[in-house]
Amino acid sequence: MRFFFAACDAVTAILVLVATFMGLPTRWWPIDTAAVIVAIALAASAVVLALDKAKVVVRAACGLVLAIGLALTALLAITASHLYGVYGPIGQGGALLMLLVVALALPYLIALPAAQIVWIKKA
Repeated sequence: MRFFFAACDAVTAILVLVATFMGLPTRWWPIDTAAVIVAIALAASAVVLALDKAKVVVRAACGLVLAIGLALTALLAITASHLYGVYGPIGQGGALLMLLVVALALPYLIALPAAQIVWIKKA
């Protein structure tokens, strides 16, 4: 199971960097910084899991990624509700786009770290 989570962490680290630096049209330092922090934490977690070393690193990395994922989800949901509430039917497209990003981030930034935290406590 640890090799599965190590592979998931490595792939997710790459996906986060590619989505941020190739998928977004402009740079904004809070998003870029959070993406780099998440990628570094996931890469460290992948290495530690592959080598079967300190599980405290995995727990800390997953907690950090989970916190950033929850913050991202909350901010995007607030933005979607603001767009829809202020602009009505015109803002519906922007709100739908924000909710799509939330749906894409949920498995990688919330479900995966939460599953790893539960697994690491049982192991």
